[in-house]
Amino acid sequence: MTVDPANEARVVAALGRWRDDRDERRARQALGALKKAAAGTGNLMPATLECARAGVTTGEWAWALREVFGEYRAPTGVGGAPVAVAAEEGPALAAVRRKAGQTARELGLGKLRLLVGKPGLDGHSNGAEQIAVRARDCGLEVVYQGIRLTPEQIVSAAVDEDVHCVGLSILSGSHGELVPEILARLRDAGAGDIPVIVGGIIPAADARELRAAGVAAVFTPKDFGITEIIGRIVDEIRSAHRLGPLEVPA
Repeated sequence: MTVDPANEARVVAALGRWRDDRDERRARQALGALKKAAAGTGNLMPATLECARAGVTTGEWAWALREVFGEYRAPTGVGGAPVAVAAEEGPALAAVRRKAGQTARELGLGKLRLLVGKPGLDGHSNGAEQIAVRARDCGLEVVYQGIRLTPEQIVSAAVDEDVHCVGLSILSGSHGELVPEILARLRDAGAGDIPVIVGGIIPAADARELRAAGVAAVFTPKDFGITEIIGRIVDEIRSAHRLGPLEVPA
């Protein structure tokens, strides 16, 4: 299912009308009372009910609580994952590890760096973490900060960490909006030459559009060979740096 952009625009416009028509003073007061209650030890329900009666949106309600409580960032599950040992890794993983090491040496680096980013409102990170762990096992240095990141946060991390590839995991269907924004922000930051890989629930037509927009590769659930995906990421890094194809025997 693809959401009609016109319908999305109507919903956003309706939200704007809702805010324009409400008693803004009452809404601001209700949010202030909510934050005061959250900062204390009282029951949040009376203040929450007043927010609803005053026309406060769920987003405004949630942001008010974030201002008081902060936002919980769950452990990612990457740092504590065991490292694959030689007896378990198999020839395919060993071959990708050699390819990654050779590419790093050709670029004068210790390790290639991969940013795994999850933009938008995905509720879980299993797929992204599997990619992050396998990339680490293949000898890449992985930057992963968990779910629900903004495009701004992802681009900032890519620039600050000087990564060689950005891997985006999107399961929410928002790839058509988020990926072009991330590509544009990378270009604006002078990092448009960093290859961007996208994985998730992405229809074939959307995948073609993403590749036409500048995405180096798109992976969907049918691409279940995780080690092969990491090998492809290394290939895209080589291509971005104009290094020739590298075939490493298993």
